Amino acid sequence: MQSFKMLFGDNLDNYTALAKFMEQAFEWQIMDYTFYPYYWASKAHWQNLYLAEDMDPLFRSFLQAGMARIIVTVKPGFENAVQFFMTTGKIWNGGEVPVIGDPLYLSIVDELRQPTGEPQGKFWITRIPTTLTILQAGSAGLEVENALPIFPDDPENCENPLELETESAFGEPQDVVMQNTPGTTSTLD
Repeated sequence: MQSFKMLFGDNLDNYTALAKFMEQAFEWQIMDYTFYPYYWASKAHWQNLYLAEDMDPLFRSFLQAGMARIIVTVKPGFENAVQFFMTTGKIWNGGEVPVIGDPLYLSIVDELRQPTGEPQGKFWITRIPTTLTILQAGSAGLEVENALPIFPDDPENCENPLELETESAFGEPQDVVMQNTPGTTSTLD
């Protein structure tokens, strides 16, 4: 240990700043990853990747992977700093993150802050049955006049006005009685 030396180069400050930023800006403990099979790599490496062995199955999957996909979430409060780093490659350690000089630049952080936009064009009808749709009046313990969605009569603002539902298909509720008709046989009798 007497002859052990540490060389502190000019890049040490940059490296420690990068390591500190990466540690603080990302939530590494909840990282998600997927290893893709060996054939996602260059064909010249297939045999080495396929034959890689290790006792630990997770590490073996890593050794045999031809490619990996990693998802790391950004810690709350670091969104602007990470966006700046991803765009410029420089670490921003304080104050307001400067706006990138491109006049068409729109930060993804600014875009996420305004998730709703202006309506574009006319509306259209999309039929998707869900558990929130009352298909038969009274079936869910709710007394409703119109079981299915009824849209306002606004054909000028609709892409296909013929698809507008303006009347209920159910009409007045009627009692339904099951009867056995004469001359028919049933296994339920």
